[in-house]
Amino acid sequence: MRRKPLWTVDFLIVLTCTHLVFASFFSTFTTVPLYLEDAAKWQIGLVVGSMGLAGMLIRPLSGLWADRYGRRLFMVMGAGTTSLSLAAQALSDDPYLLLPLRMVNGMGMVLFVTAAFATVADIVPADRRGIAFGYLAMVNGLSQIYAPWLALTIARTWGFTPYFLTAAVVAGLASFLSVRVGGGRSGARATEGFTAAALVSRSTLLPASLFLTLALAFGAVQAFLPLMAEDRGLGNPGLFFVLYGLVAVPLRPMAGAIADRRGRAAVFVPGLVVGGLAMLLLAGASMQGMMLGAAVLFALGLGGAHTALLTWTVDRAGSERRGVAMSTFGLAWDTGSGVGALTFGLMAGLASYGVVFAMAGAFPLAASMLFLAGSRVPRPRVPDTGG
Repeated sequence: MRRKPLWTVDFLIVLTCTHLVFASFFSTFTTVPLYLEDAAKWQIGLVVGSMGLAGMLIRPLSGLWADRYGRRLFMVMGAGTTSLSLAAQALSDDPYLLLPLRMVNGMGMVLFVTAAFATVADIVPADRRGIAFGYLAMVNGLSQIYAPWLALTIARTWGFTPYFLTAAVVAGLASFLSVRVGGGRSGARATEGFTAAALVSRSTLLPASLFLTLALAFGAVQAFLPLMAEDRGLGNPGLFFVLYGLVAVPLRPMAGAIADRRGRAAVFVPGLVVGGLAMLLLAGASMQGMMLGAAVLFALGLGGAHTALLTWTVDRAGSERRGVAMSTFGLAWDTGSGVGALTFGLMAGLASYGVVFAMAGAFPLAASMLFLAGSRVPRPRVPDTGG
C-alpha cells in the first residue's frame, strides 16, 4: 500500500500562509506596547490582551464553523480580517480606539489559525502528525526571528503608520494565497446544534489546560518585556524574539519527531519545566545576557511543549471534530495571552516586573508537577489513524 505523502501542494500553501499571518502577529510584540507608551500600564495590558479576549469569544464557533462549512473559507476570511484591522490601527494610538481594532485583529487570527491547523490535521499522514505540526510550528517560529525586530526598525525609522500598513499587506497576501488551498474538509454538512457539547472538545481539555500555563507566561512576555527591557537597560527587546525564533525553528520538527517515537508526554513535561524556569530567569534579569538566556530556555520549553500538546490534541480527537478540537486547544492561547496580559497588567501597576515574570513562571512548573503526580506518563504509541 502506497504511503500517503507529507509534502503536498496544499501542505506547502498552508505553511506559507501561516508564516505570513504569524509574521504580522509577532510584529506587534515590539510595536504595540511602545505605540501605547504614554498610556497607563493597565491600559497597555488591556489593549495587548484584548486580542486574546476576543479570541475567547469566537474561538468555539470558529472550530464548529470550520468543521461545518470548510477550512478554506475561514482561512481566507481570517487573514483578510487581520489585514484590515492592522491597517486601521495606524489611524490612532488612543487605547480606547485601538481596543476594538485589536479585538477584530484577534478574531481574524482565530478564524485563520483554527482552519489552517485543522486542514493540516486532515491532509497529513496520521503516523507523521508530530513532525507535520512541528513544521507548522517551525514556520511560526521563523517569523519570530525577524518580524519583531523588523517591525520595530520600520516603526522607529519611518513611523508607526508605515509599519501597520506593511503588516496589513503581509496578512493580505496570506488571504490571497489561502484561496488556493484545496485539501481538508470543504463542504457544508449537517451536525448537532450550537450546544456546549458541540462547541467544546472534552478530549482536548487536559492538553489545553497544560498549555494554558505557558500561554499565561507568553502573555506576560508579550505585554511587558519591551517595557521591562527599557526600564532595566537590557537592550533591544526584539533580540529576545529573534533568539527565541532561532532556537524554536529547528527545535519544532525535532520535538515532533521525538513525540512520534517516544510519546507526547516525553516532550511536553520537560517543556513545561524549562518554560517555567525561563520566566524565573527573566524575572531576575539585570543584563542583556540573562534576557537572551531566558529567550533560549523559553524557546525550548514552549516550542517543545506546544508541538507535543497540539499533536496529542489531534490524537484524541475524531476526524469529524478536528476543527472543534483545534478551537478548544486555541482557547488556552486566548485565555493566556488575553486574561494573562490583563491580569499581569494590573499586577505590574502594584508590583515590579520581576514579580510579574516570577508569577508567570510558577504556573507551568506547578502544572508539570501536578501532571506527574496525577497520572502515569503515556508510553510511546502509534497515534490514532482515524480520519
